[in-house]
Amino acid sequence: MSQARQTEILENELTNGWTAAKITAVGAETKTVKSTAGKVARIKIVDGGITVTPVDGTIPAWDGLTSVVELDLGGTPMTFATNIKLTFDGAGSAWILYK
Repeated sequence: MSQARQTEILENELTNGWTAAKITAVGAETKTVKSTAGKVARIKIVDGGITVTPVDGTIPAWDGLTSVVELDLGGTPMTFATNIKLTFDGAGSAWILYK
């Protein structure tokens, strides 16, 4: 496959079909972002003092994130095979970019 074609595929992957959503938890809980398989490009925690862990099915997909530690996988989005969930250890919000 040519480099031009690879670039075209990557550009399409990064610009088409993404959804940005603010997910809010009222306490320690797991919120389902997407109930089917998908990809995550970015997670940013809004509130200090909480940890949010991205979860695929029942398995943590990444270490816990805080308002100091943002997950930015814009160039190489992470695949979630089962579903996309965020587990909050307390009340707060997080932005997620997914498809």
